[in-house]
Amino acid sequence: MAHISTIAVVLAVAAGCVLWLYRRAVGERQAMRVDARLDRDAPGAHIIWDILNTTTVPVTLTKLIIHRRDGALSHTLELAHVLEPQESLVLPTDVDWTLLAARSIAAVDSNGAEHPVSHRQLAAIQEQLRHIIDRRETTTSAREFLFGATDLAFGVVILGLGFFMLMWVIATG
Repeated sequence: MAHISTIAVVLAVAAGCVLWLYRRAVGERQAMRVDARLDRDAPGAHIIWDILNTTTVPVTLTKLIIHRRDGALSHTLELAHVLEPQESLVLPTDVDWTLLAARSIAAVDSNGAEHPVSHRQLAAIQEQLRHIIDRRETTTSAREFLFGATDLAFGVVILGLGFFMLMWVIATG
């Protein structure tokens, strides 16, 4: 009798987990699908927001939000964007340093519902930003620097002597 009740409990827990995963995946569909990416791998990059209304009713996009450990930063849009059913919007925004410390980023509609960007996309954006910051463009060696500094010093000496001679010719001439 104990074996049957154990099997029943295990099956009930498994069925509950399957229902919970199904509800999470299908039952709670977002009204908007929000994707984000950087437009280039260089300083001055922009976040490109690709927002798609997946419902059958219009949705009004009012702001973009960045969640950090110490709170949330919101960027209210100057004009609210109304997305008709199956309509998409591409929205560029400037990259802010606070994006490196972001836990999540999302678009917010007029009802206050947040539609987050996937954590995988946020991690990819943050990795690209770190790569931009860490990139070193200098490929010169110490030897090249010393030769350049020596050439500059000789150039200044020659120009100084030329100026002195010009002044001497003007004064004595």
